Amino acid sequence: MLLKSTPEYQKFDASRRAFLEKSVIGLTAYSFVGASAGVIGTDEYDVVKRTIAIPNLPEEFKGFTIGMMSDVHSSAMMNKEDMLAYVRAMNELKTDLIVVTGDFVNSQTEEVYPFAEAFSELKADYGIYGCLGNHDYFTRNVDYVAKRIDDCGVKLLRNDAVKIQKGNSFINMLGVDDVERNTDPDAYIVPALGAANNDVPKILLCHKPYYMENFEKHNIDLTLSGHTHGGQVVFVKIGDMYITPATLFSKYVWGLYRQGSAQLYVNRGIGSVGLPFRVNCPPELTKITLA
Repeated sequence: MLLKSTPEYQKFDASRRAFLEKSVIGLTAYSFVGASAGVIGTDEYDVVKRTIAIPNLPEEFKGFTIGMMSDVHSSAMMNKEDMLAYVRAMNELKTDLIVVTGDFVNSQTEEVYPFAEAFSELKADYGIYGCLGNHDYFTRNVDYVAKRIDDCGVKLLRNDAVKIQKGNSFINMLGVDDVERNTDPDAYIVPALGAANNDVPKILLCHKPYYMENFEKHNIDLTLSGHTHGGQVVFVKIGDMYITPATLFSKYVWGLYRQGSAQLYVNRGIGSVGLPFRVNCPPELTKITLA
């Protein structure tokens, strides 16, 4: 864990300050302060509560709760104090299990240190699991970043699976690394399935939500994704319809989707990328109850 007295922390903190100074240019004081304040208030993020039915869910898992976070983007615009506030808010939801679906850092290896310090406080009785996102790969040092994430208590599932046991019953928790562009998602999903018990429900952590056909083909009961930030900048909301540039890249932007027997939930994330603010799209913590 990185301490403030270490040269690595001082180097990161100096680069963070330089980035902050450059980022002020072109932003109004209102948007900058609103985006990077060190302490979040309850009116600055949404807690979304969803009950999701899974066929053949073991009786002992009915009412089991999963806390979901995504797209942290540890960086100058998401510092340790910001992350700690979200971690404590998630802990207050008292979910049985917690998942974090990728983009732990923004693009620099050093950003994993404040992330690890903050997320080491995350707590759930049945464990904390995660999968890697594309920005974690942008560091070009992904194995090192992944080791720091594992060490802080977030167990990464890298094309792998674990059994979650409650009483005498089990469910499968699977996770895949970020699927590279022009790569068959099955190259990631199939190894994870090979580590799972196919006789019990399967929940998959996959950073990008694009692969609904693959999720359905492999009988994944529920996939949890992020990546889209819910659009981050939403021009208009009409009922469940969102007018945002994100729809140019994916029809799965935010919320719960179904295709055949497969279900997909896309979380809006807590961080931002590119523009250091959100419009009509607040950060999200999700509490899912299985039924």
